[in-house]
This record gives sequence, structure tokens and C-alpha cells, in this order.
Amino acid sequence: MGLLDTFRQKKPRRGISKAVAMEMDEEWSGGDGIDMEHAVVIHARDWRKGLADQYAYISSLHGLRSRDWLIESQESLHEGKRSYEIFVIRTSDGARLRYYFDVTSFHG
Repeated sequence: MGLLDTFRQKKPRRGISKAVAMEMDEEWSGGDGIDMEHAVVIHARDWRKGLADQYAYISSLHGLRSRDWLIESQESLHEGKRSYEIFVIRTSDGARLRYYFDVTSFHG
């Protein structure tokens, strides 16, 4: 492995286990997920990969699931030709946050 290969390797984000980091490949784009208009767009081949990518996105912001944040609720919503999943999480410091994911790639 050359010097450039070392720099090209993707490194896990804060709070993501090595297994999750290998499974995801930063398969998302779009907004920050704060509302439907700015939903995080998940690019996944199936629901398992899509769910892992959603968890990985939240973990990249808040740390380890079940330690630093918990899912309070999850709901699905269809708006026109788009499919969304909305997660409400509770962080370890007590904050209650909502994230919107466009999951049309595997729910559409």
C-alpha cells in the first residue's frame, strides 16, 4: 500500500463501529435531515443497507447508538413519488431530535 492509498482510505466517523463503517460507504446525499425539504437522501440497494446507512448518518452526528442516542419512534411517509422515514431520537444529554430520510431508492 502506497502513501497515496493511505490517504484515500475512508476512515470511520466519530462513534461508528468499524463494522458499520465498512457496511456503509457514505451512501447518502441531500440535506441535513432537519425537515422533509432537507431530507437526507439514502442511496441503498435494499432496506437492510438503507437502515444501516440511516443509523450511520445519525451516529456520525451523535455517537454510538444505544449509548449516545436512542430511537424514540420511527414512521414512514409517502409524498407523491417519494418515500420518507422519520426518526425521533433522544440523545444522552436529553435532547429530542427529528431526522427525515428520503428512502425512495429502496422503498420506492
